Amino acid sequence: MQPDRRHLLLAGTPPRPDHGFRATVTTGVEHQPDRDSFDSLGVVALLAAPYLRVLGARGDRRVVVGTVEVAVGADGDATVTLIVQAGWRERGGWHQEDERHGADALIGSLAGPAHRVTGDARSVAVTAAKAFAEASRAELARLRGIRYGLERQIADLLAQRRSAALRPLLAEIIELSIATGRARDHARDAVRNGLWIWLWDTDTYHRNRDRAGDHRTDPPDAHRTGLRDTHRAALRHCEAMETELAEEAARLHTLLTSMSTFAVAQDGEAQQRFNMVAAGAAAGLGLPALILSFYGADSFLPLDSFDRAWRALAPIAVTALVAVTLALRRMPGRATARHYVFAVGLVVTLIGVLFVAGALAPRG
Repeated sequence: MQPDRRHLLLAGTPPRPDHGFRATVTTGVEHQPDRDSFDSLGVVALLAAPYLRVLGARGDRRVVVGTVEVAVGADGDATVTLIVQAGWRERGGWHQEDERHGADALIGSLAGPAHRVTGDARSVAVTAAKAFAEASRAELARLRGIRYGLERQIADLLAQRRSAALRPLLAEIIELSIATGRARDHARDAVRNGLWIWLWDTDTYHRNRDRAGDHRTDPPDAHRTGLRDTHRAALRHCEAMETELAEEAARLHTLLTSMSTFAVAQDGEAQQRFNMVAAGAAAGLGLPALILSFYGADSFLPLDSFDRAWRALAPIAVTALVAVTLALRRMPGRATARHYVFAVGLVVTLIGVLFVAGALAPRG
């Protein structure tokens, strides 16, 4: 007897008794289910739900977007096909990656949420599709967590609590916006096509898409009523997913616009900061040079004694320190202790260069 190579899906982690179902898990290429492809499979039921997962731990997370198809034959054999459209990786900054995703991680993402999957082939397909749609909707919380992390980085950058380049951060926001848009497209397609239930149950498709059709009276059928209710719940998950992703995309676009405005302001501040530094340097060097030009420096050179050195260099040092201090005080943004230490170090270096030059100067 050969071992069962099918995977236990929707049983939870760890698996719960009497939950989930076994299915063969495969991967496929992006396509739209149609009548021809459905007939070629030879199955009783086929449904497709949006697939959105945030996999991995912080620092090496992946956002995977695509579709998950559930096909169940008359004998109860189920096949779940994962169609990954695109993936984004966090390591090195959020970016779209071209490499194939690990099969174990993708299959593991289908373990929950735990559902009791029972009934005939059509009930199994509808219940599984509803569970997969619910799982994708639940992943939106983790997707929002990524946006919160980017907003925290932006807040730290604005408050000058960290120093980082702005361009990579803008690129990450754009990448996350693309991922959000892709996921929203899949949710919208699922809602518009009723998870493609029209391929084998047009009545349920029309009833759940057009609530006005609920007035039609058919002989009571508990099985069909339960199937329609489950399908309607799956549609509600997809509708909510589309709405929340639209809100998420709007927030990302607003954030991107704000960051673009900040980038322009940052360029203006950088130019103003440069002008202030240039003015401070000009004042720090120009005024002592003007004084020395009045009285001449020959009487101080060479700087071969402490008395000559401090008389010649003290005015330059004091003037330069006052100039850079005023420049830092009027500089856009908040001047930190590091800025003052750097300014003092710059003045000390300048005085040191002048001292060496004066000590090596020949006697007049």
